[in-house]
Amino acid sequence: MKRLLKILKPYLITTGILCNLFLFWMISDLPFFFDRLLVQSDNPIKGEAIICIAGGLTGNNLPLNVGWQRIYTSVQLYFDDYAPKIIFTGGGTAKITEAEVYAEVAQWLGCPKEVMYFDPEPSRTAEHPLNILDNERFNINRTTPINIVTSTLHSKRTALCFKKNGFTNFHVITHHISSRNDPNIVRDLKVSKFDSYQPSNKKYNDVFFKLRYRTEYFFNALREITAILWYKIKGFI
Repeated sequence: MKRLLKILKPYLITTGILCNLFLFWMISDLPFFFDRLLVQSDNPIKGEAIICIAGGLTGNNLPLNVGWQRIYTSVQLYFDDYAPKIIFTGGGTAKITEAEVYAEVAQWLGCPKEVMYFDPEPSRTAEHPLNILDNERFNINRTTPINIVTSTLHSKRTALCFKKNGFTNFHVITHHISSRNDPNIVRDLKVSKFDSYQPSNKKYNDVFFKLRYRTEYFFNALREITAILWYKIKGFI
């Protein structure tokens, strides 16, 4: 027993110190540093298409949080005339494709149905570039100017996959808000129809909220680094 305790003691002390340091890091505003390696966020260009990379669905066949941001960014780019069409690309594991669900949401956000195109096959990031090239309806080649929309932590891997497949004229967009002064397009401009409504002063910056958000972000970034390393091993990038 004494021998076991002697072995466990330094382990428990080290684990306790590391856990407390991690906890302090999560509740502080200290940067993560390594997440910067995962980000490629460009300014949009005038192109032939906006490529909206699907980012998963919930159990109710709704986009995940990152998916909503990708859809909204794509629609905002369309309204600012950065391209005449949006290609929604992504398959998934549900009975309906992610591409279809994302297009439904885009239509709710005001995107015209006739400018939407679908690529329902890809199940992983590495498959999007070749699928887009192989679909004659898209009329896209490796030099066609395109805006690729994805989320921040997924941006570098996406860029590497398109570069690996020979694309030379693309920008990766993670956020964009239309310059139009129209609340039906820019949701930040919307106001309530209820005259009696007053926004509350409630703030979501308490220690538990920060711990939840930063811990989730940390492990998503860690997962993305692992994915990039795996893609490198497999030759996808």
